[in-house]
Amino acid sequence: PTLSELIIAAEAHFDKEQRIRRPAGFADQAYKCQSAQVYDDVLLRWVDLFSAAQLRNGGQVWLFQPESYQHSELPGSIPPAKYSPESWLGSPARARAVTEAGIRDPVASEKLRSVFYNIDTAGARAVSYDALKDYFLKYDIPWTRAYVGDYYDRTGLMSYADWVSFAGLYPSVVDSLYYRYRGLYTDRPSYTSALVDAELAASRAKREAEIRGYYSSYTAERARLDAEYRARQAAVDAALAYRPYSPRYGYMTY
Repeated sequence: PTLSELIIAAEAHFDKEQRIRRPAGFADQAYKCQSAQVYDDVLLRWVDLFSAAQLRNGGQVWLFQPESYQHSELPGSIPPAKYSPESWLGSPARARAVTEAGIRDPVASEKLRSVFYNIDTAGARAVSYDALKDYFLKYDIPWTRAYVGDYYDRTGLMSYADWVSFAGLYPSVVDSLYYRYRGLYTDRPSYTSALVDAELAASRAKREAEIRGYYSSYTAERARLDAEYRARQAAVDAALAYRPYSPRYGYMTY
């Protein structure tokens, strides 16, 4: 989606939930998003969201409301990225429904989801074993029993739940797919630690440069829109100043 579509959909959803859970006596205040951050799968941290190009299928976005006397956005750290969807059922504390049993590491969870959605280009939350095999071979990972165990003989479709189970059994394979998709063959014996560090640093520097470019485009577009708004507002004010029955029509000082 575009950023506008994302923000509109998020505000519509959380506005409804906010009104439902509003305590008695509290003002009926609309939910508004002032800024957002997205979890970057290369830098492995939260970064400001400036462009739709930063969004990924299955990614996570953190929304911030404008400062208000009813709530305070105090400085602090955004919690680690999690892949447990929020449940609005039950307690207002929003109990979490854990869907990836046994995988508690946010980084490992990020990797397995990232790899799965790279394969599942249709967004069906299921991939054929033939497509999975082709993806393995594409990145020079053998499709053999030594690497995938009894998954070697399976046919049909692998669901996301099956993929989570696979990742729990073969985390090193998922790790290899995650980095090889990014051009980092760090799991090969020929790679030295210095070369691995250099390639990771280069990958992250490239992503930082991309984010700075998104920020520059964002600020330039925002400045253009602000200037356009001020020009239109000035034209409206000028027209109203000389309109009959306007408070400023025929204004005189004594």
